[in-house]
Amino acid sequence: MQIEYTGRQMEVTPDLRQYTEERLGKLQRLLRDRCSLKVILTAERHRRIAEVTLQFRDHTLVAVEDTTDPRSSINTCLDRLERQVVSLFEKKRTRKRRPKPTSAVLLNVLGAPGGDHEERAVLETERIPIKPLSVDEALDSPDFVRNGVVVFRNSETERVNVIYRRADGNLALIEPEEQ
Repeated sequence: MQIEYTGRQMEVTPDLRQYTEERLGKLQRLLRDRCSLKVILTAERHRRIAEVTLQFRDHTLVAVEDTTDPRSSINTCLDRLERQVVSLFEKKRTRKRRPKPTSAVLLNVLGAPGGDHEERAVLETERIPIKPLSVDEALDSPDFVRNGVVVFRNSETERVNVIYRRADGNLALIEPEEQ
């Protein structure tokens, strides 16, 4: 862990440096020397202000405290930083990792099987956006009129559904099962 000290209107004594480094125990355990720390100590009349900035990966955490004693200011700042780091790690750990909902699907138009092999060639591919619609709105949508198929997110169930026109002229609705 890299520590940079700055004193404004006061001298940063070796005693204060040692005290700060002793108090960094929990932060060093949590961050494992992958961060830099800037400690700014300021004296203004009877106040002693400590500002501690911690840079960790792409996060910058700051704690500021002013008291009459520089040690108590440093102590409070480091306590606040510890709480911020623990909160940051908790947020990472408890975040629900769900896949992003699909915003579009590819519609492939297949050709008739040709010759002696049973392969079908893809004749046309089109990207269709998935919009939140009800079943009635999906039937009236221009995508259904133009393509004969509409892929949509059912506004009632929040699941992706498909409506298409069958070869016999009837309509078919594909809904996923509940899990």
